[in-house]
Amino acid sequence: MVTDEYVTVIENELGEVTKYSDVEGIYSSNFSNAYKKGTKFYSIKGISSEEAIAIQEPDGKYRKLVNNGKYGK
Repeated sequence: MVTDEYVTVIENELGEVTKYSDVEGIYSSNFSNAYKKGTKFYSIKGISSEEAIAIQEPDGKYRKLVNNGKYGK
């Protein structure tokens, strides 16, 4: 889930959005309904990547995303 919080200390690149869709459905891989294909996401220093990650916004800032459980469950 996308939050209103930004982070400044990121660590490792974890991957990138591999599919974008704003159509309701069940998708595999690293899909997003908010960020375009190719948008990179990162671990946040001091926070487990299972709890939260950061995604790079078009303006270069890093927005915090929190894990609310597996999508579609």
